[in-house]
Amino acid sequence: METSLTLTHVYELSFNALKGCGCDDVNAIPVAESIRDAEADGIRNVGLNYLSHYCEHLLCGKVDGNVTPEWKRIAPAVIEADAKHGFAHSAFVAVVEEFVDLVKQNGIGALQIKNSYAAGVIGWYVEKLADQGLVALAFANSPPAIAPWGGAEAFFGTNPLAFACPRNEAPPLIIDQSSSTTAKVNVVMAAHAGETIPNTWALDKFGNPTTDAKAGLEGSMAPSGGYKGVALAMIVDLFAGALAGPNMSYSAPSFGDNIGGPPGVGQFFIGISPEKFNPDFIGKAENMFAAMCVQDGVRLPGSRRHAYRAKVAREGVHLPTAVYQKLLAYCDKSKS
Repeated sequence: METSLTLTHVYELSFNALKGCGCDDVNAIPVAESIRDAEADGIRNVGLNYLSHYCEHLLCGKVDGNVTPEWKRIAPAVIEADAKHGFAHSAFVAVVEEFVDLVKQNGIGALQIKNSYAAGVIGWYVEKLADQGLVALAFANSPPAIAPWGGAEAFFGTNPLAFACPRNEAPPLIIDQSSSTTAKVNVVMAAHAGETIPNTWALDKFGNPTTDAKAGLEGSMAPSGGYKGVALAMIVDLFAGALAGPNMSYSAPSFGDNIGGPPGVGQFFIGISPEKFNPDFIGKAENMFAAMCVQDGVRLPGSRRHAYRAKVAREGVHLPTAVYQKLLAYCDKSKS
């Protein structure tokens, strides 16, 4: 059985579940918005399917839903925000207006968020920057999931990065990808459901490709593009862990269980005001996009995401009723 929800209902369910697990309004609002937006984009693995992780981690103390992030300029074009082991979303929202102004003044700027938690859809952040006319890059490290090339023990996180570019009379171009072939939560969900996985998703504890989701969880995630994916994970970790952090991937407590303390990871953002470099940047970008898409079967990265938004706006979100009931139960956790 399925339960149909509008995006407004998705937001309300998410907000109330977070509140029910002890999150305050200021922190619950941006996280609920990010879940709603993930559902609108068809990214359920970090939408409603991830809401229970947020709730459980609020209850066990892996994330603090009642902190007030702090930020300061540490250089003329650099802002440092301290999430205080709260949500990355809250820390970002608290400083994004100041960051956009800084980038437009200087032409380029950086924002690092330290003492943070899982970022969710990293494209959610850069899209907000592109909506303000900026070209943006984002890096987010996470607990161990990918083995170093030649090894078999998880060391780097799935470590996503994202890029966004403003466009003329169109939603921003968004590239959002992890350093692994798929998000780890997809393997976790397959293991819980007793399903097999493609042999390109994960490696067993001996470093061999596997279709057994549980064996994959005991091993490591397959890097995207082989050794190039491992190099990408390392780059992300240097930005989001070594510069922001405080934890590098290999030392961060897991996102996937209720054991250990806050993960203490980081996010790092680079914003560029394109007109400071070339007033015709967007025009040149549009010419490239058009020339690229002349070829049959070619589409811009992120175009499926925008198409899915239109579909969800028409048809709503369809959630297994068992999942809906589980999430509803979190709304009353504070009363139990």
